[in-house]
Order: sequence, then structure tokens, then C-alpha cells
Amino acid sequence: MEGIGSLIGGIGVFFVGLHLLSTALKQMAGRRFRLHFAKWVGTSGRAGLVGLTAGFLSQSMSALSFIVGSLAGAGMIPVRRGMLVIFWANAGIGIMILLAVLDIKTMVLLLLGLAGVSFAFKRPRGFEALSQALFGGAMLFYGLIMLRAGAEPLAEMPWFESVLMAGHSSFLLAFLAGALLTALCQSSTAVSILAIAMTQVGLFSMEQTMMIIYGTNVGSGAISWLLAATIRGTPKQLIMSQVLFNFIAGLVFVSLFYLEFLADVPLVQALVNSLGLPLEQQAALVYLLFNWGGALVLSLLLTPFARGIEHFWPATKEEEWSRTRFLRDDLTDAPELHLGLLAREQARLICRLPQYSAILLEQIRDDRGKVLEALHASFLAVSKEIDAQSSDLLGRPLSHNGLELLLVLQNKQKQLEAFESLLFQFSQYCREWTGNLRSTFQGTFLQGLDFLLHTACEAETSDDETDIQQLVRLTQDKGDVFQSIRNAYLSGEQNMDIQDRTAFLELTGLYERMVWTLGRLAALQSAQKRLAGFASD
Repeated sequence: MEGIGSLIGGIGVFFVGLHLLSTALKQMAGRRFRLHFAKWVGTSGRAGLVGLTAGFLSQSMSALSFIVGSLAGAGMIPVRRGMLVIFWANAGIGIMILLAVLDIKTMVLLLLGLAGVSFAFKRPRGFEALSQALFGGAMLFYGLIMLRAGAEPLAEMPWFESVLMAGHSSFLLAFLAGALLTALCQSSTAVSILAIAMTQVGLFSMEQTMMIIYGTNVGSGAISWLLAATIRGTPKQLIMSQVLFNFIAGLVFVSLFYLEFLADVPLVQALVNSLGLPLEQQAALVYLLFNWGGALVLSLLLTPFARGIEHFWPATKEEEWSRTRFLRDDLTDAPELHLGLLAREQARLICRLPQYSAILLEQIRDDRGKVLEALHASFLAVSKEIDAQSSDLLGRPLSHNGLELLLVLQNKQKQLEAFESLLFQFSQYCREWTGNLRSTFQGTFLQGLDFLLHTACEAETSDDETDIQQLVRLTQDKGDVFQSIRNAYLSGEQNMDIQDRTAFLELTGLYERMVWTLGRLAALQSAQKRLAGFASD
């Protein structure tokens, strides 16, 4: 009973440690970490090294492929560099497998004690996530030690030996078991380490363990595929590169396994046997060969592999719109220069607004509202980056004029976000109008809105002050004008039912608020031009 208790307890400690480790790593992966991550993958070699390290630390290819996919989708790293990160992250995970089969009990106990004290008392301050990660990793390895100790008596029981001998010919069952267990616990590493630990004490044969290892990797790819079912564009490309990595390597290594087993051709198993290592270390080497071999081959075939991925899962329009063109992550040098780039990115955002009126005027086809939703989502994404960088610039050494300009840009960004929110809400209302309401708005309000949006873009990009003054005049207090328009259309002369009248009031109210907000934006444009003029003087 003590052995069974140690076996079950070891599995529990193992998964608790895995949970603590994964949670801590998610806490550490904030915006600043992502910015550093984007810098670290500056070359193909560095991308592979970063992937190797990230795979070793994260021990979760599903989570890592989604993180890398989101970074590529935001335009922070090139897609092909992201693929290299993913390929070599698989290789990095194999390092953990190798450590798990070495005799590191003393080191694990020391780390468990030190990291446990640090984690419990939250010392040193500011490193709580790191101490949790170390403590979780130590618990993970200690759980394996307990598992091995509990499994050794089980291997000596006659009934288990007979079951093991009966299953020697069912390698496909071992493969499916590895894939299914990976789907249940969401970790191919965990299942592979457990299988290798049981091989070490004689519970599994080498052949069964090899097929379990192959099954865990294919199962991990299948789970990533299912989780990414609703994802499109660049993130999908990165996730599918992980899925295909596992499927292609799995197909190759399972084929080699059956060729070696059925045709007696010396291949993978013969190679690891020839090294004269203990059985558990041979199994760990099989895992390494699977992932390192796949990483090496696909890195060499990166160009055709990437072309195939891009063909079947192309980037979306929203991704193209969500990428910043002028913002830079490194603000250490020339903050005044970055201030100018921030203004250019903001101008680019303002000049995207006429696409809303183009959709409403049916100049851009949008049958189900997907283009409108993508336009809004991309606006929010770029706005978030502008807000983050403007906040970072506040802590940089700016001149007095530069600081004033930054404050104007921040206020302008707030007005721009408020205006876009109203514009998006207005556009959604317009999509639900009836024929009479459409005819009322089509020739007056929408044409006027289109003119205002193009004027705002011209005022933002032009050096002529008269363009801004024109926008100011167009957006001056129009309360009396809007009230007279409402009275005219609601007087009963227009053929509108009660539902149309209610929608008409809501739409004209939104329109009036948009004009008012655009007027405040125009005033800030004027202030920005004056400050920029002083800076150039």
C-alpha cells in the first residue's frame, strides 16, 4: 500500500508543480517581456536560441505557440522568425526530459527548500513569480522521484508482468494512449516523463515507451489544432506550424519504428541501444531525436514550409490594419524623434476613418459586418499601442515644448478613441435601418459624414492651417441646425413609422455627438500644429 500511495502521491505532486510553474510563467509574460522577446529574435540564429530557452522554461508548446502567434499577429515579430522559435522550442522541451532521467535528487531537494521559503514569505519583493516558478519546477521533479519509488514494487508483481508481456504487440494502443493522455492533461512533456519513469522501473518496454512518446507529440499537435479552430490569419499560421511539426515528425518516426520492428532494419532504437545507456536515458534520447531532428529538418526547409503555411492560412485584413507602421519599441535614444513617429502613427489612424463612411455608402462591400468589425478591432489594437508608447514617453527626457506636444497628442488620442467609438456605434445602427430611413440618410447625413472624415484626414496631414480652420468651422456648435432637421423630418411629412422615427432620433443624436467630438479633435489638431511649428523654429 505504501508503494501505491507513493505512486499516486507522486503523480499529484508532479501536476501541482506543473500548474505552479505554468501559472508563474504566464504572470511573467507581460507587455514588457513581449517587447524584449521581440528584440531577442532579431536574427534566425537568435530566434532558434530564444525558442530553445522558451521551450525549456515553458514546457507547454500549446501555450507557447499561441503566445508567439499573438506576437506575430501584432506585427512584433516576423512570421518566419516565429516559426523558428516554435521549431526550436520543441527541442528545448526535450532538455527537461533529459534532466528528468538524471540523478538530481539532492539538487531538487535544495531547490525545493530555498524556493519554497522564498515563495511562502514572498521574499525578495518583486520576484514572487520567479520564486513560484522555481518552487513549481522543484515540485515537478520531486513528484517524479516519488513516482519512481512507488512504481518499483509494482513492476515485480507477476500479474503486471503478464499484462506487460501481453501488450508488447499492441504498439498502436500505446501510441493512442500517449495521444489521449496528452489531450487530457494538456502536456506532452508530463506524459512522456511519466512513461519514461515507468520504463525506468520496468513497467513499460522500450518499444511501448517509444510509441507513447510519439503519440504524446501527435496528441499535442491535435489539441493545438482544435484550440485554434476559430483563429485566423498570422496567429493561425504559427499555431499550424506547431501542429504540422508534430504531425510530420510523428509520421516519419512512426514509419521508422515499424520499418525497424517489422523489417529488422537498424534505425532509431538500434541507435540509442548502441550507446550503452540505461533504459530511461535511451527513452529520453528518443524524445530528443524526435524534437531536435524535426527542428533541424524544418529549419532547413523553412522557406517552402512557410510558403505552404501562408498559402493555406493567409493573413487577414484585420491583421494588416492592426500593425503599427511608425512606432518603435526602443525609446532609449532620441525621445523627440519617437514623439514625431507617434504623431505620424496617430495621423495614419485618423486617415483610416473614411473607410467607415465608405462601408456605409456601400463603396466597400461588407455583407455580414465583418469588415466593420475588423476595422474597429484594428483601430483598438493600434490605439492601445499608441497609448502605451505615449505613457512610456512621459518618463523620457523631453524638452518643455516636447512635453507639451506629448500632452496634446495624448488628449487628442482620447478624443480620437471617443470619436471612433461613436462612429462604430453609428455604423452598427445604420446597418439595421429600413428602406425609408436609408433613403433619408443616404443623400444627406452619410455624404456629410464622408466629407467630414476626409476633411479631418486632410487637416491632419496638411501643413496648411486653413484646412484645420475649415474643419473647425464645419464642426462648430450645430445644435440649432440638428434640431431643425429633426423637426423637419418628424413633422409628419416624411413617410416614417414609429420604429424608424425612434431610430432616426438615435442616429441624429449620435451624429451630433460625433460632430461635436470631431470639433474638439480639430482644436487639438490646431494646437499640435502650433507646437510642432515652434519645435521646427
